[in-house]
Amino acid sequence: MNYRILLLWCIVLFIVPSCEDGGGPVVADDDDASDDDAGDDDDTAADDDTSGDDDTTGCDDLPAGPLDYTVLAGPKATEDFAFDGQGYMIGADWGGSLLKSTYDGDSQLWVPNAGSFISGIRALPSGDIVYSESDEGTLFRVDSNGTKTAVLSGLSYPNGVEVDLDGYVYVTEHDAGNVRRVDPYTGEFTIIAQGLTNPNGVTFSPDYSTLYIGSFGGGTIHTLEMAPDGTPGELTVLVQSVGNGQLDGMGVDICGNIYVCEFIAARVWRISPDGQTQEPVVMLGDETDWIPNLQWGSGIGGWDPMKMYVQDIQENRMYEVEIGVPGKERPFP
Repeated sequence: MNYRILLLWCIVLFIVPSCEDGGGPVVADDDDASDDDAGDDDDTAADDDTSGDDDTTGCDDLPAGPLDYTVLAGPKATEDFAFDGQGYMIGADWGGSLLKSTYDGDSQLWVPNAGSFISGIRALPSGDIVYSESDEGTLFRVDSNGTKTAVLSGLSYPNGVEVDLDGYVYVTEHDAGNVRRVDPYTGEFTIIAQGLTNPNGVTFSPDYSTLYIGSFGGGTIHTLEMAPDGTPGELTVLVQSVGNGQLDGMGVDICGNIYVCEFIAARVWRISPDGQTQEPVVMLGDETDWIPNLQWGSGIGGWDPMKMYVQDIQENRMYEVEIGVPGKERPFP
């Protein structure tokens, strides 16, 4: 349209201030904002990481399952994985060493002989990594130089690991039915939940006031309210009889929905915060039968914060799934 005619039309409608930008506010394109700097390391971490943004605009219109996915053949992990601040995914191999993998699949040895069976891995606010070693019954911490330190021993099959915004570690004891809250630098701990059936996956709500605990074999997800000072409230059942009952790793999106991996069936379930809605949104049964854990991308090095990454321990590969919203804020990166 001729510019003068357009300007005259705007004057007639009394909306002259909106003409220069085409008639409305300029809204940043999400793809441009998150993809242009993907693959860069420290220099773009602040620009690239949107995983902690309060982007709840898609919460009322989440895509229904089953969702499409892309197979990533290169990144290496077994039971669990985490992301660092340099664009790497941290995972373990079957020999018990910790590896760093890029989004493109290049892997390098980071911590040799970290353990024999590493179950849970998370990043602390400092950038250090914590992991549970099931066979040794020990929680370990690794600093940026790859130095391994035992934090707490004597655990009964430590499995799922979660970290709150203050840096405390929450670890499930599968065989003892406990959940412990641990200071990762002193080893001091509190048992905050007991009497659970094979507690496995563990994750927080977006505001970090509610801890969700899944059962491997019991098919339940419990909630545990947590006071700001770390005092636990009452343990209650959120849902029962999820899938076949073999519930593994868990995560939460920014909307508060809980996602949990199901062993054998290889499904990821999405459960509403009130527990009233359960829906399998990722269906991987034709690909594998063992997807132990999931994480949203870090926003660094190509790991998209709007996408969920699901680990396939059987085929040693990963699935990238467009969820529609980012995960909850996490301590690091």
